[in-house]
Amino acid sequence: MTVGWSSAFRRSSLGAAVFDVATEYRYTVLSWASMQDVPTVRQHALHVPAVEAWAVLDGGVTSMEGYGATTLPCGVRVVGFQVLRLLIADLDLAGPAPFDGEIVLDPEELRSAHRAIGRSAEAVEQAELLASCHDAVLLRWVAATLTNGQAAAARSAR
Repeated sequence: MTVGWSSAFRRSSLGAAVFDVATEYRYTVLSWASMQDVPTVRQHALHVPAVEAWAVLDGGVTSMEGYGATTLPCGVRVVGFQVLRLLIADLDLAGPAPFDGEIVLDPEELRSAHRAIGRSAEAVEQAELLASCHDAVLLRWVAATLTNGQAAAARSAR
């Protein structure tokens, strides 16, 4: 029996391309993220939870833990349609139908793009942006910025 993507990920109210990782999949997703050859940034400031972020494709993975002034619950999130599709493929889950506004690539195209981006200066900046998301307002803004940037790049490539 194939496990569906919705067992591991749930759409978030924080943006069209933001997905909460189910508790039972958090360590699996964090393990996957830590094995990627991508920039990782961890930010922790006084009175806000620690946020760790990995830049992957059109977004990345974030993990927030601890206590402090925030409008976000602690947990693991996936930001971006492409990174979600890559995770679904790598975890061998059955994927969903395309989301509104999503440009769907097959898993090999995603892996190729993922390898090409690697640790570029843009990816470092992307990880820094994601790691700054210690509240809902910042996460919504960063997710929209990254998602809109990828959509614009895909349109210009056509």
